[in-house]
Amino acid sequence: MGRGLEEVTIATGTKLGRYEIRSKLGEGGMGEVYLAQDTQLDRRVAIKLLPPETISDEHARKRLVREARAAATLDHPHICSVYEVGEADGRSFIVMQYVEGETLDLKLSRRSMKLKESLAIATQVADALTEAHARGIIHRDIKPSNVIITSRGQTKVMDFGLAKVIQPAHMIDTEAATEALISTPGAIMGTVPYMSPEQVRGETLNGRSDIFSFGVMLYEMLSGQQPFASQSSAATASAILTHEPAPLARFSRDIPAELERIVSKALRKDADERYQTAKDLLIDLRSLGNELEFQHRLERSTPPDSSRNESVTRSGPPAIVETAEQPGIGAVQTTRTTEKESALRNLWQTSSNRTGLIVIATLVLVAGTGWFFWRRANVKWATAQLPRIEELAQAQKYFDAYDLAISAQQYLPDDPTITRLMPTISQTISVITDPAGAQVYLKRFPPDGSGKFPARQLVGTTPIDNLRGARGQYILYLEKAGYAKTERTVSGAIMHYGNLIALPPPIRVEEKLIVTDKMPDRMVFVPGGDYRLVAWARPTDARVRLNDYFIDKYEVSNQDYKEFINAGGYLKKQYWKYAFIKDGKTLSWEDAMKEFKDRARLPGPRSWSSQNFPEGKAEYPVTDITWYEAAAFAAFKGKQLPTIFQWEKAARNGSISPLVNYMPWGVFYPGDTLDYHANFKNNGPMPVDSSEFGMSPFGAYNMAGNVSEWCLNETSEGFPANGGAWGEPSYTFANYAAFPGFYSSNKVGFRCALNFADATGDQGAMRIEIKKEIPVYTPSSEGNFGNWLSYYRYDKTPLDPQIVEVKETNEWRREKITFNGADNERAIAYLYLPKNFPRPLQVIHFVPASDVENGLRSLPDAMEDHLAPYIKSGRVAFGVVIKGYVERLRPEGYAEPQPNTVEYLDKIVNWITDLRRGLDYLETRNDVDANRIAFFGPSAGARVGLILAAVEHRYASVILQGAGLRKSYLPWVAEANPINFASHIRATKLMVHGRYDENLSLKTEAEPLYKLLPEPKRLVLYDGGHVPPFEFMVTTMNGWLDETLGPVKRE
Repeated sequence: MGRGLEEVTIATGTKLGRYEIRSKLGEGGMGEVYLAQDTQLDRRVAIKLLPPETISDEHARKRLVREARAAATLDHPHICSVYEVGEADGRSFIVMQYVEGETLDLKLSRRSMKLKESLAIATQVADALTEAHARGIIHRDIKPSNVIITSRGQTKVMDFGLAKVIQPAHMIDTEAATEALISTPGAIMGTVPYMSPEQVRGETLNGRSDIFSFGVMLYEMLSGQQPFASQSSAATASAILTHEPAPLARFSRDIPAELERIVSKALRKDADERYQTAKDLLIDLRSLGNELEFQHRLERSTPPDSSRNESVTRSGPPAIVETAEQPGIGAVQTTRTTEKESALRNLWQTSSNRTGLIVIATLVLVAGTGWFFWRRANVKWATAQLPRIEELAQAQKYFDAYDLAISAQQYLPDDPTITRLMPTISQTISVITDPAGAQVYLKRFPPDGSGKFPARQLVGTTPIDNLRGARGQYILYLEKAGYAKTERTVSGAIMHYGNLIALPPPIRVEEKLIVTDKMPDRMVFVPGGDYRLVAWARPTDARVRLNDYFIDKYEVSNQDYKEFINAGGYLKKQYWKYAFIKDGKTLSWEDAMKEFKDRARLPGPRSWSSQNFPEGKAEYPVTDITWYEAAAFAAFKGKQLPTIFQWEKAARNGSISPLVNYMPWGVFYPGDTLDYHANFKNNGPMPVDSSEFGMSPFGAYNMAGNVSEWCLNETSEGFPANGGAWGEPSYTFANYAAFPGFYSSNKVGFRCALNFADATGDQGAMRIEIKKEIPVYTPSSEGNFGNWLSYYRYDKTPLDPQIVEVKETNEWRREKITFNGADNERAIAYLYLPKNFPRPLQVIHFVPASDVENGLRSLPDAMEDHLAPYIKSGRVAFGVVIKGYVERLRPEGYAEPQPNTVEYLDKIVNWITDLRRGLDYLETRNDVDANRIAFFGPSAGARVGLILAAVEHRYASVILQGAGLRKSYLPWVAEANPINFASHIRATKLMVHGRYDENLSLKTEAEPLYKLLPEPKRLVLYDGGHVPPFEFMVTTMNGWLDETLGPVKRE
């Protein structure tokens, strides 16, 4: 037992039978341990007895006796011997061998341990466990403080205070009764950081539990770190059940791959995957020790330069040594041999064949030695890469991690780190085509820093079964002579569902190849089948039967539409197949044609001039055309507009993902990039063949973003335009906008579908009735509002603001600021200061839409998109990064609380506090006017603003764009329900809303909100959807700010 400095509970000199207490050594398991003198045999012993406060504890006493009985059966050089079980003065005690030395935990606390020493100690402990387990005894508390190392380097396992005897089958009932007597219900025996998963769960234990604890201890010896230790016992227990320890190579490059494998196997969470016996563990440790010792001896015995001829010529006959390169050596050796020339000649003649074999064997040995050192160098290099592979995996750079892992795996075929990471960093893909024999190519995402993608790689010929590659996004190409080429995106992105993080199933692609002359130009094939819309904003739950069909690979381009005009499309009635309805009235064909004029008043898209599209825009999508014009073009091409069912199937094939956006290329998570996938930026449309990595499952481009697309169906609200468009939030991909047939916009285009000649049914082309109920809300009382306000009070503690980054442009200076926010966390804010305007400046406090709220784009990106014109006009833009934004993403596995819970209230209070602390910060600056602050919230930002602007009185003006109250808000928690706060906003309010808003309906959601808002207020409408035309919004908002804050000072 190691010596301790703890105050003795029993005085020195006290006698327990023939044992005289000398000092207290410490405490272990269930008892206090003392150094004592055996007065009869004149030897020092260690005595373990119950502390005074547990004398009356019958359970503890029985555990102590059980320990003695278990340990007394063990006679092994690495297990502390038990001499006697006794009782004196009403106290039970155990007399044990006194081992003078140092406990392993004290040794670890003083210094790091060398590999050889760690392996030696581990081997001896494994030897002890092998003996104990062979006798049916498990320790249940293997840890460094229960291992002592003597001055001679011998290891002893101490303290079987938690030992359990595994009884034979006929003793099970007795054992169960004993367990019931000596175990506290629900108690978990052991020391938490070293517990096995079975111990944490309170399950029945066997020897494999000791093996796990041993693995924890060995990991600590090699790394200096406990693999699962956390800030609390509960967190540690959770880590034992859920977390994988960092690879040992991260702590030291000298740890052999085999030792990493041994530790990893001992720490498997599933006991069936661990070493099944301590003996197996011991065999591997001893084998490794022997191998390392052999390598050490080989290194010491190998000459510095194994390529020298000298090592070979020594084994040859002395008389044949002389060479041109070594005349001196040869002369001396020849002189020596002349004295016994005859005898040596006879010896050489009889042994020449043997010598030749020896020379060959020596050459083989040298070559083998060279190979050994070459392989050892490669193994060392591969081992050194393990931390980097781990880092790349954690950074989700799976392509880089996989490539490096494959290189390292050549030299570390069974490395546990690579084995553990491989399911995360890699995926398998199977490809089957009808007919077989298609060449399969893959191209990786993302591109390099210059925007260049890696070249596609030929990976095989179909059928391909479970081809392993790096986890990530690819474009898959299928090519076979005589058949149309096929391309589509495939992805093995890891799935996140609330707290559940799961690997997706292997990728499996089954493709029917189309004979070349049967595939229409620039179209893709979509197989039919029953289909129901799955997008969250679907207008119907009807299920329809689709036949196989084709859909345009690209949106109809300006150049495509030019063909229609050149062919006299506006002059031929046969292409205009639908009745013209405008404002409820039917127009004649002649009158309808008067509506479809370009800027020169000639037939054509509204943005064209003299029937010509803008220069350089041939391959951009045609826009500014009505539903009727799109349908006429389709008829001109012998096609039709796709029904909403055909459009959505081609776009997403019925795929959904709970809690996150699903896009044509797969799941789109917070923080993911839209670059090269979809165009939702505010810079206008892109060419129709752009964003190849955003292809749909059937190879159609730009079905998300770029321009929304007219569909065939008529609804009670108008004609649908699907997919979202440039300048809109990415979630609009799942929206179903509805516009009048004569509506046109620079954000709306189309593509066409082509049904097979034998198609039956209408392919889901029915009219869709959209039922809408208009709710009426009653303003909440001042009394209730006063109670709700109490949740939003906060202490104005020091902000400690810091400007951590500054970026300068020609128009503004952008400052990134941190300050003390809610819950003692550092909040982040962005402040845009216009140049060339006198200070102090008016401020627009911006709270963004849900694309930022959900982590789909950054706050500064959204601010520069929405607010650049206002900054250039001389006003400051200010935004606070609240939790959930890209720079403050929720932790992995975070689950959003339901809006009717206290947890949701806590989230909203946290948000509002951070936003108000941002206003506190503005008051500290001399370059802004804290009395002239306007709130601006589009969409979801307006929803937050309804609460913020009600509790915060520092706003001189409030602007709500695309705002509304959904009926679904009614059951939300009252203290964070925007319905309850809207009627208490005192500042002057402006609502800007689209007549055809597809996200928050004007009639059912926006107008009920407007009625609830108190005066002063104003509602401005525009012809459009959820996102207003850019120029309209800038003009409207600048005019409003001039009116409510005052004109911007120019001098």
